Amino acid sequence: MKETDLFIPVRNLLMEWGYDVQGEVLAADVFAVKEENIIIIELKLAISLKLIYQAIERQKVTPSVFIAIPKQVASSHRRKNDHFFTLLKRLGLGLIVVSGNKAEMLLEPQSVQEVKTRSSSAKKRVMLKEYEQRSQYKTLGGTNGKKVTVYKEQVIEVAKALYTLHEASIQLIKEYTRIEKASSILQKNYHGWFMKNEKGLYRLSPLGMDELKEHLF
Repeated sequence: MKETDLFIPVRNLLMEWGYDVQGEVLAADVFAVKEENIIIIELKLAISLKLIYQAIERQKVTPSVFIAIPKQVASSHRRKNDHFFTLLKRLGLGLIVVSGNKAEMLLEPQSVQEVKTRSSSAKKRVMLKEYEQRSQYKTLGGTNGKKVTVYKEQVIEVAKALYTLHEASIQLIKEYTRIEKASSILQKNYHGWFMKNEKGLYRLSPLGMDELKEHLF
């Protein structure tokens, strides 16, 4: 079992609650928004102090922070330590458990007044900006490898434009994609997806053509 296996059941639960959900928004495994409400969830296969520290750090963004773990892990840990739920309550953390394709909430986060958590409006703004600029749902929460950030989404859109146009100027690509940073994306070419010919026109590189395949269909 991988942490990403927890993501789909947790996302489905949050969507049932009426939230829009993104995976891996900056440091958060799961970031969910409904109107003015934000929920952050940390996905883990085991209970550790590192998990608790991460969850407490997320409370600087929102008081609604959960940890999500396999149901079997939660049951086993609770049998060995009767104070597990007490600890979560005192820290103001919620608990979601996952079994197969189903996630359920066992503990709701306590109010911010009870845990006296100091929020960070700056961190909240940064995370909301990343969330709001995403137009796709490509990244699973709990991913340790490649993450589809806002910048990567824009790279993909520019690549899709060149896949259709075959060859184009920066101005045409900007008009086609409506991405203002298209010129920077093409010129810096961090991912090596693009090539420029002697006429100043851009096209997909062999690497770009190969990497784009997973995003076309």
